[in-house]
Amino acid sequence: MGLRVELAQIRPKLGDVTHNFQKHIEIINTSSADCVVFPELSLTGYVLRDLVFEIYKESEKAVNKLSEHSKCVIAGLVKEVRPGILRNSAAVIIEGKIDYIYKFYLPTYGLFEERRYFQPGDPRTDLRIYEYKGYKFGVTICEDAWHYEPIEALALMGAEVIMIPAASPMRRLSSTLAIKEQWEALLKAHSIINGVWSVFVNTVGSQEEEFFWGGSMVVSPLGEIISTAKLFEEDRIITEINLNEVRKNRFFSSFRDHLQGFHEVLHKL
Repeated sequence: MGLRVELAQIRPKLGDVTHNFQKHIEIINTSSADCVVFPELSLTGYVLRDLVFEIYKESEKAVNKLSEHSKCVIAGLVKEVRPGILRNSAAVIIEGKIDYIYKFYLPTYGLFEERRYFQPGDPRTDLRIYEYKGYKFGVTICEDAWHYEPIEALALMGAEVIMIPAASPMRRLSSTLAIKEQWEALLKAHSIINGVWSVFVNTVGSQEEEFFWGGSMVVSPLGEIISTAKLFEEDRIITEINLNEVRKNRFFSSFRDHLQGFHEVLHKL
C-alpha cells in the first residue's frame, strides 16, 4: 500500500500567524492523507522583511499547537535557533514529535533578500532522514532544489521521497509560465538521477508586490508528473506514492554508482 500525501497549496496571509494556523488546522482535520505538506513559511507568509522579528515567536508557538493535531505534517515557520539567530525552517511533525529542517541556500538576488534575516543551515549537522509508515523521506526548502547537493545527499542517506515546500513567485509571464517549466525540469532531473519521488508544494497568491503561482506537483522516480495543483488559486490534492517506482528507477539506472572523487575535487575548489 502506498503513502498518501496531501499537497496543501495555500495562500498565507502575510504576518497573520493566527489566520494561517487556523487554515492549517482545518486542512489537517479534514485530510484523509497520511502526510500533509504545506508551502515554505506557510505559517507566516514569505515576504516578511523586518516583520520577521515580530512574529517568529508566534510561529514557533503555532507549531507546538499543530503537534497536538497531526500524524505527519510539514509546515513552514521562522525559528530562533539561538538568541537573535533566525532560520527559514520547516517543522516536521510525526505522531506529535517535532523536528526542524533549515534552508541551506538563501537566495539574495533580484527580489530575494533572505540573507538579511536568516542564517543558513549547516549540511554537516542539519541533514535529516525521517521514516513514516515504511517510507523514508527528506525535506528541502525551495532554493535548495536549485542546487544538486541537498537532494543527492538525502537520497544517498536513504530517502525515497523528497518533500519540497516552496514560495516560488512569478518572474515573467509570456505565452508560457517560464518558472513553472523550470521547476518541472528541475524536479524531473532530481527524480530521475536520484531515483526519488519529488513532492513540490508551492505558495499561491499575492504578498506585497510579489505573486506566487501555485502549480504544486508530484514527480515520480521515472520523471513523470503524476499530479498537479491549480495555477493562481488555492488547491488541495492527494497523491499516493509507492516504492515500486523507486525500484524501477534504481534497478535500471546507475544510482548505485557514486564516485567520491568528484566530491573531493569540488571540495578543493
